[in-house]
Amino acid sequence: MESSDVDLTDPPTDVLSSELSEIPSQQRSQQQSESQASRQEVSPDELEGLDDDQSDLSEAYPEEIVPKTTNLWKNLRDANRYAIQQGDEAKQYNLKAFLSRWVENSTRRKQLADALSLPEIQEALATQGLAVISTDPDAKPIPGSFSTRTVRREMQSLIREPPFGDFEPHKDLSDEDITIAKVCSTEWLQKTLEQGWPTLKEKAPTMVTFLTQLLRNQDDSYKDVVEMTSNEGDKGYIYLLAALLLRGYARNTSRFLRMVLGLYMLANGTPRRVIDTLSGLGIVFSYTTLNNKLSEMAKQAEKNIKRVAHDPTGVIVYDNFNFLNKVRELVGGKQAQMINLTTSCLVSCPELQGPLSQRSLNLKQPFTRSMILKYLLPRPPSLDKVSKYLVKFSIMKLIYPDEKDKLPKFPAVQCVNYKESPYLQLGAIFEDEGTVEGVYKLHEELWKRRLEFKEFDDRLTLIYGDQKTTSFIRRIKQSQLEASDLWEQKKWMLPIPAFFHVELNYIEMLFRNFWDAGKEKSSAVIKADVDFFQRGRHINKKDLKYHQTVPLLVHGFTARILAFVIHGLRIRGVLAEDQITIEGIKEAIITHEGFLDVILEETWSKVFTKEGWTGRYPGVDDDHIDLEFRSQCRLMQCVEIFLTIHEAVRQGDFGLLRDIIPQLPIIFWGGRSFNYGPEMLYFAWLLHPDVCHDGATRDAILKGGLIRCITAGSKYKAIDLMLEHINAVYAIDIKHNKNSTHDLRSTFSRLALNGNYLATIRKSVERTLSATYSKGTHKPGDAFTDIMSYACKLYKDGVTQVGQNIHNDAYDAPDIFERGQQLLLQKLADFNDAIPEPVDAADQRAIPGVNAAGGTDDDIIDWGDEGERLFDAADEAEAEDFWSHGLGDLSSA
Repeated sequence: MESSDVDLTDPPTDVLSSELSEIPSQQRSQQQSESQASRQEVSPDELEGLDDDQSDLSEAYPEEIVPKTTNLWKNLRDANRYAIQQGDEAKQYNLKAFLSRWVENSTRRKQLADALSLPEIQEALATQGLAVISTDPDAKPIPGSFSTRTVRREMQSLIREPPFGDFEPHKDLSDEDITIAKVCSTEWLQKTLEQGWPTLKEKAPTMVTFLTQLLRNQDDSYKDVVEMTSNEGDKGYIYLLAALLLRGYARNTSRFLRMVLGLYMLANGTPRRVIDTLSGLGIVFSYTTLNNKLSEMAKQAEKNIKRVAHDPTGVIVYDNFNFLNKVRELVGGKQAQMINLTTSCLVSCPELQGPLSQRSLNLKQPFTRSMILKYLLPRPPSLDKVSKYLVKFSIMKLIYPDEKDKLPKFPAVQCVNYKESPYLQLGAIFEDEGTVEGVYKLHEELWKRRLEFKEFDDRLTLIYGDQKTTSFIRRIKQSQLEASDLWEQKKWMLPIPAFFHVELNYIEMLFRNFWDAGKEKSSAVIKADVDFFQRGRHINKKDLKYHQTVPLLVHGFTARILAFVIHGLRIRGVLAEDQITIEGIKEAIITHEGFLDVILEETWSKVFTKEGWTGRYPGVDDDHIDLEFRSQCRLMQCVEIFLTIHEAVRQGDFGLLRDIIPQLPIIFWGGRSFNYGPEMLYFAWLLHPDVCHDGATRDAILKGGLIRCITAGSKYKAIDLMLEHINAVYAIDIKHNKNSTHDLRSTFSRLALNGNYLATIRKSVERTLSATYSKGTHKPGDAFTDIMSYACKLYKDGVTQVGQNIHNDAYDAPDIFERGQQLLLQKLADFNDAIPEPVDAADQRAIPGVNAAGGTDDDIIDWGDEGERLFDAADEAEAEDFWSHGLGDLSSA
């Protein structure tokens, strides 16, 4: 029997007539009657309309269509069996055979496609693991099904977006002169990385859904999997997978993430073989390609440096960087070579109010008698406020470490407010900054070649560094006073001592004067703190590390203040002898917090005043001075001055720095710091209104030395400390990554010049792609127990009571203030000969101290007999007035 197409839209009688002719009459009569019944129920017009889009099968045939169709096929199968018995070939009457023939006709295919697009049919098929996929790109996606064409259309749209495009740094910079902040801005890089996931969800929802469902755990149910369209926890994985797919789709266009990840690995010292292995997997670019990109970026950075050289907010900091370079040669073998070079940065100070003018300075002004009496010796009231703050803060921070509302507010004088300090690394200059000849060459390379600086006429450029840097610049300026060329005169350069080296040398001065008591045993020395805290392994008198000595001084200072608090609680009867334990003291302070302010005020009046420094309390004569207690007071006062400098820098309080700098020359000279004594005198002289007429310039000198930290939780730091941190990065890179291809040129050209981008890449990649991101905050070790225990020991040793250790052989700390004032008088003549510019360069060099008219100015001190004038003056009241401006001002509130 030949097969024929069957169309259910037509009445079935004629179609089945040939088949029914072979059926027995009784059976055929039964089938005909059923067929007639079905024709009575449904007309041909009604059947024709069943395939329209508006038809609702469930309403037209709620129950009968399935059983009747099944029954019809059963009859056909029965007839087929009879035909087989008569010798005909077998035929299949089932849904599979029906659909196979049904879709041969184009009209019927459309009807079947319309039926399969119904959601209830798709959902039912999905339960059997079958998904219906539409080739129409505008069709609504079916849960669990994905179209390759749709995904590739989304990939085409992704490559037009920055997170999936090319990596093009500096592309938005113009060729005109711009600011340091503009060049240093890498916000686009961080924003581009952060936009990777939102862009994927917006531009490629099908890809995101597909990859999200693929990444589900094997134990998740199918229903849960197909219902998930995106997962924030997988954004890093999906971003990387999308970038890898786009690598195959648009290899030369979609490069951003692969380049960023490669530079991230290169900046973190990943070995070449690792990078090249991952390059083979398509995750990053090859080692050679990445280095070529860095070289390209470095060349652009060199151009940018020249374009920002005249930024009015810019200041310069440079310092030497010396290291032992080990080179392996074929002939000589491994050889060590000392490399002397200089690293530098161009830093933008947003509140500098530049450009600064040379006319704001009168560098010919010497120190006069009135400047000494009114400027160097008096103690500003702001220092006493900060001193009281430090005393209270030390205790409150110890007792309430996590309760910021309990801590006192810092008594700021005048603070900077900028939120960032953009800077450009200028690369390494292979000149030795430790020699005058090297400094000459350094200046030529830095300003003439790298910066192409041209504003030498009136522009004033601030240059920060350590004592060696500033002293060499001053020496060069003095030697070039009569030069005819503006560049050679160097009047456009103003060397400024940087605060980190001031702090570092102050620590050295403290250790030199308060390290130990010689043969005597005393708790008023730093070595006693080192021994109790068991830090002698890392701290000694000759090897000082800033990051270890600062916590030591803070902990020793806090323990001594706490010992006085224990003493105050004891005499008030709120702390029994058997309660002098860690928990007992803490509970007593918290319970009787009302007494704390009174006790701290008494402690400050006893320790941090003139009486504490001299030991001459009311009713105590010179023969009954408690030398041990006085030594404690002198140590604590000197540490308190250091903490004031440290906190002023951290808070960005340039007003407080302006108040304390005039105090430092006497302290450094009294502590026998013969380098930083003159250096601080120069700093104080530079900030005097008679030398720097413009208040904005004086503020700029202090503001320029403060850098806003980018580490979470930090505030400000010294500009030279920033350079030390950069040098530490160089040292680490040289130690761990130096090889035949990653040589010094790589470190000091590619790494240095691209520092801003590499730093942003490290931070952004870790923040955007890492599952656990570290903000960079550092929590120091908890010294609570050590400080409490040390305070108990100091109290029991009797260091808080005056008059307990009166004996002639007790330790007597040096009187730094008195000794410093005496050395100040001796050294000021040398200062005026070397630092202020002569009124007339030619005449002054021949006859120092004589003016053009041949006489001595009244305002210029004749240092030959100045000591006699100050100490042995006929007017005794005048001499007493001098000392009243000295130590007497230590007690002013």
